[in-house]
Amino acid sequence: MDSLREAELLAADAIGDVIEHWGFRKALGRVWTVLYLDTEPLPAAELAERLAMSAGAVSMALTELQRWGVVRRVWRPGERKEYFEAETDFWKMISKVVSERERFLADSVRTRLEQARERAERGPRSARKDHLLERVGRLSAFANVAQSVLDSFIQSQRADFQKFGNLLSIARAKVGARRAS
Repeated sequence: MDSLREAELLAADAIGDVIEHWGFRKALGRVWTVLYLDTEPLPAAELAERLAMSAGAVSMALTELQRWGVVRRVWRPGERKEYFEAETDFWKMISKVVSERERFLADSVRTRLEQARERAERGPRSARKDHLLERVGRLSAFANVAQSVLDSFIQSQRADFQKFGNLLSIARAKVGARRAS
């Protein structure tokens, strides 16, 4: 195996690990990475060969990646095979995933907290009921604020990394120093 193919697989496994950490299947990250690193769209059969994955596993990964909007099918005139390419806009990918996954979770949390409040209100009057209602109310208020922050984050399409100080420049300097040595 040549060094470029080794590098491609190493990067695919690294991104696969990140994707798996976020709760997705590792194969999704591996397939997306190979598409992202290539200069041309690739057919599913080539992805399967490069990643030593079954055709079925690659097909399932491509279907899911298309659903998330991070891979798209590309038509090539005169070709019967389907080709695929990766979305390269990181912000677009992250905001889509955050929007869909986190919004679903936030809606679920708000609904269940509202149900908890309704059930608590049906209980007999007591200090415990008052305490429970007050705490559920605080949790609901926090969930609403978190949803507002999330919506603002998605709509602004900007992330403020000032809190991280010079971490990005330090990381870039370390990468540059490694390349120089």
